[in-house]
Amino acid sequence: MIASGGAEAALLMTHADSARSVASVYTVSLLATVPLVIVAFAAFFLRRAGAEARSLIWRSAIVALLMVFIGRQLPLHWFAWVVPSALAAPLVALGRVQVTGTSLAPVSPSGELVMGATLVRVMFFIYAAGVALVLVPTVVAIARARSRLRRAMRVYGGRWERALDDARNTLGVARQVRLFVDATIAVPVTWGLVRPVVVLPRAATTWNNDQLRIVLMHELGHVRARDWMFNLIARVVCALYWFHPGVWWVARGLRDDCELACDDRVIAAGVRRSDYAELLVSAAAALPPARLTTASALALSERRGLRARLKAVLDIRHDVRPLRRGWATVAAMTTLTIAGPMSAVQLAPSREVLTTLMLDARWESRAYAVLGLAQRRDSIAVAQSAAELDPNPRVRAWARYALGQRGDLPELRTILREQ
Repeated sequence: MIASGGAEAALLMTHADSARSVASVYTVSLLATVPLVIVAFAAFFLRRAGAEARSLIWRSAIVALLMVFIGRQLPLHWFAWVVPSALAAPLVALGRVQVTGTSLAPVSPSGELVMGATLVRVMFFIYAAGVALVLVPTVVAIARARSRLRRAMRVYGGRWERALDDARNTLGVARQVRLFVDATIAVPVTWGLVRPVVVLPRAATTWNNDQLRIVLMHELGHVRARDWMFNLIARVVCALYWFHPGVWWVARGLRDDCELACDDRVIAAGVRRSDYAELLVSAAAALPPARLTTASALALSERRGLRARLKAVLDIRHDVRPLRRGWATVAAMTTLTIAGPMSAVQLAPSREVLTTLMLDARWESRAYAVLGLAQRRDSIAVAQSAAELDPNPRVRAWARYALGQRGDLPELRTILREQ
């Protein structure tokens, strides 16, 4: 009989669950390479195009990465990609831990397996800690922004309302936007999706009508493009893939090109390049020496990237024409076409790797291998042989389980208890 004691069983199942989680993260990091490579090529070919085009590429990458991660958490995986032995080694090691933890073996696992299971749990907690370290500052920043908004003064009527309506009509923004003045900020910022907010610094009370209109056009450009939402999604994706430098590169590209795209919209609306460049410089000069940038808001100007923005604003050869609406539909369809199937992919070791594992003296290696071999048409005979002839009853049980294509864990336990 197989022991199923409470504390010991919970501990072993925790090891198995941790191994499955780490394997999922490892798999999704490999799958994420595909959209990242695609967007890298696209960004290279569009490096001289308008910022709005590049921003669309970054958004597609962010959505694709999120879809791949969510798809990995769903139980539906329609097809498998075979990976070479070098990339399959972590999957094999994690598979051993899962098999051992799920089997609830009556004998004590070897020291190697205990150490491996402990290492997997440590890896899982490190990953979870990384996710929290990325998300917590953003959550705190959003909470602080909302708290500060309650102390800000809402402005409407007079020249404020005229400038806001003029900017909305120029950019074609149909949504209502609330306008506030906050003495604690240095530059205008924008946030919110359902009820977008534009917060102006105290210096806005000294701006003339043209300056106020220019600033509001830039901020409403973020509202029109829903930049705050996409930058927030990018922050979440960075948290989920915090170990992947390519994801941070995409998020930074998105944030930078969102600002450049808003600059282009202002210039395309007829604002003189020199006047807008002067406004950007004065806004950057108003920033304090150490300003923390978070995903809670999008600011008119930041010192980082200011030189590139000024260069684009003053370059008369720079294309500031907005993209046609059809391109957003093309990008959405392309993203779904690529990320949809990828989210249902299950990475698996090659047949050669699995058959080699069947010669391993460790039963957990053979049990893991037979799970993969039973799913392949060209190796079912190996799994059937293991189900009848393997010297270890656990391997035989796993083989029968795999051949029956049963994914129900309670039924697996019943089969194992019969050994």
